Amino acid sequence: MVQLVVDSGCDLPDDFLRKFTIPVLPHSVGVGEDTFGDQRNPAKMNHFYSMSLVDRSRHIVTGPAPTEEIGSILRSLVNKGCKDIVVQTINGTNSPTYKNARTAARVLLNSDDAGDDVAIHTVDSRTLFSGQGLLALYSLMLIRKGLSGAEVANKAEEFSHRIHGYAAINDVYYVRERARSKNENSISWLKATAARHLDLHPILSMHRDGSTVTDTVRGYDNCTEALFKLAIDKIRAGELQVPMVVVSIAGRLENLEQVPGFAELEKVAGEHNVKVYRSVMSLSGGINLGPGTVALALASKE
Repeated sequence: MVQLVVDSGCDLPDDFLRKFTIPVLPHSVGVGEDTFGDQRNPAKMNHFYSMSLVDRSRHIVTGPAPTEEIGSILRSLVNKGCKDIVVQTINGTNSPTYKNARTAARVLLNSDDAGDDVAIHTVDSRTLFSGQGLLALYSLMLIRKGLSGAEVANKAEEFSHRIHGYAAINDVYYVRERARSKNENSISWLKATAARHLDLHPILSMHRDGSTVTDTVRGYDNCTEALFKLAIDKIRAGELQVPMVVVSIAGRLENLEQVPGFAELEKVAGEHNVKVYRSVMSLSGGINLGPGTVALALASKE
């Protein structure tokens, strides 16, 4: 059977990853002088969010999964007898992880550790966080149908074009400061300050390598309701490519039930036999989008 591998940007519940034995390539997270690999450990993620380690006052640095560590994980899988491996990574335009995975796979396949019958397929998800989670769910569905690694990789790349990710931003000023720390100036001080004083919250739309602001709403409760309505409208219109929606929160998972609009999404999804997957947002996502951010991903037929 094909072995699926994801990176830690992929928003899926830890129990799901463990149930289907899906290894995680760890992005690096540095807080002050401490650096660790984000392997989507539930206890560490809860600690990170509950202790408010994601805030503007701390110097936090995120990095891609290193080539050497990716190679070590892939080599371990091959040594366990995995012959057909599909590796899916965060959007290649946002992180070098995809490039590192390709390098690690090439080095391993050219070494004596891999026989001629080993195949490793690397897939750029062209999406982020909850979008990666949706792609992984779709890929696992194909694997369980018995498709080969090459078939899974090809269909996953096609499916990624259908994925639409959205995020309700709680603190625009935080996002601006994070961007500035990476020498990005897409959000001006004036816009960030105005958003704070007027209680304005954008909904980011992420699709095929790019992101835009699809709406701006006054009041964060109204913003999350507008976010979930995007999915509700598509569910009711029968526009989903697959009956799945992934929702993640940059905070404790139990807080998701209190987010305005989420209960209505689950109600409508249940009425239309659509499965809603809940997940804690990856640390990379929470660090860059800010605490309290809620994201969702769906695949549209259009």
